Amino acid sequence: MEVKVAQTKIDLRLLSYFLRTAEMGNITKAADSLNVAQPTLSKAIQLLEHQLKAPLFRRTAYGVETTVIGDQLLRHARLVAAQVADAVDEVEMLRDGTAGQVRIGAGPSWVRRMLPEAIAAALRDRPGLGIYVSSGFDERLLAGLDDGALDFVVAEKPLSGETSDYDYEPLTDDALIVTGRPSHALAGQGSVPHAEALAQNWALPPKHTLARRKLDGKVISLGETPPEPIVESNSQTFLLGFAQQCDVLLYTTRSVLAIPEGRGLVEIDVPGLASSRAAGLIFRKPKLLSPAALFVAEKLKEICALDPVN
Repeated sequence: MEVKVAQTKIDLRLLSYFLRTAEMGNITKAADSLNVAQPTLSKAIQLLEHQLKAPLFRRTAYGVETTVIGDQLLRHARLVAAQVADAVDEVEMLRDGTAGQVRIGAGPSWVRRMLPEAIAAALRDRPGLGIYVSSGFDERLLAGLDDGALDFVVAEKPLSGETSDYDYEPLTDDALIVTGRPSHALAGQGSVPHAEALAQNWALPPKHTLARRKLDGKVISLGETPPEPIVESNSQTFLLGFAQQCDVLLYTTRSVLAIPEGRGLVEIDVPGLASSRAAGLIFRKPKLLSPAALFVAEKLKEICALDPVN
């Protein structure tokens, strides 16, 4: 047999009246402080005592003081009041964007430049923010955006026909080029026929990534077969390091040559394989960002406006 125990519910408004009365020790003064009539406050206290089935105050020559039960309720009432005040403060900070968690998905080039500057600028203005950055290639980042794990993604613009589920705001443009180490056989030769470049060894990101799909599409449009890489990795840092150790070709953005990991590489001029890359902010539809996430996104826009290549 299941025994159900009735739980007493306390009206928070009545609890706040009780707290003020207990702290002031006088119903008249408490009523004035609460901006309510004394009879109204007296009835509220009586109602709370009725709900709890116990007396909370006893009268004295100077006003009222709490009973033993009232003392216990007072301790809890103070805790509740503090928690409610904290909750209100937290909601206000979340509403204003001065606090809250921001979860960002970032493509490989963005974790090295622009995004770190934007986050640093955001935290200088609003140190109460919490920032989480997940890095990777576009497909994994968009999956995180789809399932709600990320607030927004900063990465390469999805291909045409794949943008219906997202809102996109452009930030930067760059060229997709062929690169290799200076000692590569094709380095310094000037314009290289695409067939000659395709005959070389390649190191590439996985097939599902946009850069790889653009290269494959470009090659197919030229009537050729896309290269099969001797090394495939979802880490751009690894690919850049690997290309400096052996004669392989990469397909990446020109701006990579300016970062520390890419400074040992050179551009190899293969006009037939050259392409472009637009990148920017990607949001779920409908675009419903928290004030905190919107603030960080705006900081990133400001920084990219000063140098729209990445």
